[in-house]
Amino acid sequence: MEFQQVLLRVQEALTGDDLQDLVFLCSDLVAAKDLSTVTSCTQLFLLLENQDLLSEEDPSLLLELLRIMRQNSLIRNLHFEAFTQTDFTTFPPRISPYRQLLYEVSESICDQDLKNIKFLLIKTLSRKKLEKEMTLLQLFLEMEKEDFLNEDNLDVLQEIIATVHPGLEKRIIQYKTESSGGAVIAQETGNSSVPYTPAPPSPLTPVDTMEDQMDRLSLTAASEISGDQSQLLEITSNSPLTENPEIPQYEMNGDRRGVCLIINNYDFSACKLGNREGTDIDKASLVAVFQWLGFEVVVEEDCDRMRMLQVLRDLASRDHTPADCVVCCVLSHGRVDGIVGVDGKTVTFRELTETLSPYLCPSLFQKPKLFFIQACRGTNNQRAVFCQIFSEDEDTPVSDAAVPRDSIPEAADYLLATSTVPHYVSYREKGKGTWFIQSLCHNLQLLVPRGTDLLSILTQVNSDVSRKTDRSGLRKQMPQPEFTLTKRVVFPPPKTRPPLQ
Repeated sequence: MEFQQVLLRVQEALTGDDLQDLVFLCSDLVAAKDLSTVTSCTQLFLLLENQDLLSEEDPSLLLELLRIMRQNSLIRNLHFEAFTQTDFTTFPPRISPYRQLLYEVSESICDQDLKNIKFLLIKTLSRKKLEKEMTLLQLFLEMEKEDFLNEDNLDVLQEIIATVHPGLEKRIIQYKTESSGGAVIAQETGNSSVPYTPAPPSPLTPVDTMEDQMDRLSLTAASEISGDQSQLLEITSNSPLTENPEIPQYEMNGDRRGVCLIINNYDFSACKLGNREGTDIDKASLVAVFQWLGFEVVVEEDCDRMRMLQVLRDLASRDHTPADCVVCCVLSHGRVDGIVGVDGKTVTFRELTETLSPYLCPSLFQKPKLFFIQACRGTNNQRAVFCQIFSEDEDTPVSDAAVPRDSIPEAADYLLATSTVPHYVSYREKGKGTWFIQSLCHNLQLLVPRGTDLLSILTQVNSDVSRKTDRSGLRKQMPQPEFTLTKRVVFPPPKTRPPLQ
């Protein structure tokens, strides 16, 4: 009964256009003659149930369809028990990448574009069909019937899209590349169709530069030790290295946890970068997790450079006296020095973080200011490095690479957790979100109830993301937390159960 109520609520929430989208997405799963009689969502769901494609025990197809259609708020509001207790990563996707590509293209085409597409097809399809009132998805189905379009033949579609909407052509080219075996998961640079070329090995760091590197920000817990560092030299054999005083925690017992600002940049059509498909999945995960942690969540969509700075100034103008901390999550394209707005202009990391400095926002003095950045920091691909076997008398080579100078302000109590190290890309999957944000949300849900501090959680995120790879097994990603925290950040365990992801 509960599952049927969920299906009824889905129908009530969706429009007639949404029904047409569902029918199109299911056109590889159900016979065309059966779909032609569908007039409601519940009728479609009944067809899927009769063909064992949808059931209370396996509602994964429903969730997949709603995710493709970016109905994330609807998913959250359903509160269906099976959604919260089922690991949907174990279910194979039912909707093909080809069908999702066509749906994605249709979402970017306006009414005038559709008229232009029909005009270009006037010698390909019959005039009678083209004069009918039909959506682009229905037009795609007509092209498939006439064998002008299928997953192995996108040439006609590509030629038309290149004329009507040139910005979408690269998405079709990307699909062709991926389906031919040369796939690279969509990158945050918006340039995912660039062929992979291994970067040359990095030269060893000269010994005479190591002294200069010592004054850069440390990424280890040793950076939390204050006072005269020369005291470290006073350790004797009578003082075991395992004896460490308990590192204090930031207070987390204010009237409210604080504000979590999420800047979600998807539409980059104004600057010719690719739209960030899948970012709404990350946004939904962040909203659910930080609300669960007790934050007031504020979401800003598609911000250019000036808008990003303004929303941060608005955040700084608030009175944070009753709050424990503040969080800012940015989902966007990026460059080595900062975040790219939807106008193609960059907000540097220093501009991003200094907005919340105690000089501009005194109520955040000595309170943690936490930034989580999902964006590329360059265009290089990180190569997979495979284990080497060394003889017992050889030392395994290690790296002492340092953090770039001035990457975060010198003021205390900051954390800047970026999805990748400088000069490299980070990866995003349209149907699952980004590797970094999804791992962050998962580990916050898993480890906060256990009392784990935030830096330890981010260490686990580093571990999880570092083990992921694309289908070729050659491209990797390494997140990087940088901080000037002076205490441990430990969120109080929420009393409610973890949110749905």
